[in-house]
Amino acid sequence: MRPCKLDFPTALTMTALLVGFLLLGPPPSAARSLEQIKTTGEIRVCIAPILPAYAVLLDPGCRDDCRFSGPVHREVMAFVRYMGNTIRPVLRSVEWDEYFQDATGRTDREAAYTPRMLATDYCDLYAGHLTRNEWRLKKVDFAILFPSRMMVIVNHSKKGVLKNADDLAGKTAAVEKDTSFHTWLMEKNKTAYAHNPIVMKLMSTDESLAATERGEVDFTLVDADVALWRQSHTFRHVDVAFPVGPVDEIGWAFRREDGDLRDAVQNFFDTQASDGTSELNRIWKEDFGVTLPQFKALINATK
Repeated sequence: MRPCKLDFPTALTMTALLVGFLLLGPPPSAARSLEQIKTTGEIRVCIAPILPAYAVLLDPGCRDDCRFSGPVHREVMAFVRYMGNTIRPVLRSVEWDEYFQDATGRTDREAAYTPRMLATDYCDLYAGHLTRNEWRLKKVDFAILFPSRMMVIVNHSKKGVLKNADDLAGKTAAVEKDTSFHTWLMEKNKTAYAHNPIVMKLMSTDESLAATERGEVDFTLVDADVALWRQSHTFRHVDVAFPVGPVDEIGWAFRREDGDLRDAVQNFFDTQASDGTSELNRIWKEDFGVTLPQFKALINATK
């Protein structure tokens, strides 16, 4: 059989197409719909174990098919049971700063894109207590589990010194990069604290709480659910001073095109929250000391 010869114009065309493909990169992988997840019998859930109040990675260094403990893990398993146990959860451990990174490994707050962990189908969803805010909505969509507010956490020695948001000007805060707390502090340094900005030390959430407990910084910020968890678990030498910022919405994150999966999770959240005896309310009572309706009432009382 004689080899097929390409004429010169056709060869040039194919070469141009190949170069164009290489420059543009491969097309993005299609999002896994809820139907595809059901068909494969596998849901890929990514969790960033940044704090024991969220999740603890039981096998240090594990990235794929990992074992976790903690409230977020329990919430994920409750969702799997809610779906009828027809789907096997594959739990993957990710670093916090990986959640919103683009294809180059960089988080660009201003750009609209699908984070690479979701775009490559490595994660079907991010399970955690993630705050819904403007810059994240350019990248993901949310199913909302509960409202919350940021709580200022101080060392015992600062309890009578830092009494309201005005007292934070010029102080030193420990905070994790690209969290909602980091975002709030940066915005305040441009406005209310522009004359006397807060000094920020960037470290992990767990390290931020530890630095506050040791008195190395003036304060840190956590969400109200973490503040409740802390009261019965760790960090005995810090106090919840006062709330700051608006009421936030917190939940799990998804690709913006995966509306069917997001809606299934939102239905799970809403149905379980409205039933005082549900598994989700039992998890919250055991881990945070209150049910979801009770927690929502506490947040409404801080307005």
